[in-house]
Amino acid sequence: MQMLQWHCDYFKYRATRLALRTDIDPTDIGEEHRFENVIVALVTVEKEDTPETGRNAITLLQKHMAEVKADCLLIYPYAHLSNNLSTPAIALTVLREMEAFARSKGVKVARAPFGHYKEFEVKVKGHPLAELSKHL
Repeated sequence: MQMLQWHCDYFKYRATRLALRTDIDPTDIGEEHRFENVIVALVTVEKEDTPETGRNAITLLQKHMAEVKADCLLIYPYAHLSNNLSTPAIALTVLREMEAFARSKGVKVARAPFGHYKEFEVKVKGHPLAELSKHL
C-alpha cells in the first residue's frame, strides 16, 4: 500500500464520472463533499495488500490525527502512487475495511468513491507534519 497524507484546512471533491466499466462502488455523480481540519489519505492498494494492511494504515493514521489534532479522516482512493495495483475488487475490499475499522475505533471517517473520476480542491496546512508519504 502506498499512501500520501495531507493535513488540510479543507478538502472538497465531486465525482464526475465512472472510471471503470462497472460501478462497483455507487455514488452520486456531481454531489460535492467538503471536509475541514481533515487528514486526507490518498491510498493506492497494491497486489500484496490485504484487509490487515488497511487496518495497519488506520492505526498509523489515527495516531497522526491525534498528533496534529485533526477532526476527521477522508480515505481517498488514488491509483496514481504505484504501478503494482491490486484488482478493483480487492482494492475496494481493503478500502471498505479501512473505513469500517476506523469507525470501530471512534474515528470520524468518510471514504471517497472507488472507480470514479473526481475533481478536488485542497488547502494543505503548512506545518512540518502536514505532508507525509507511507509505504505499508
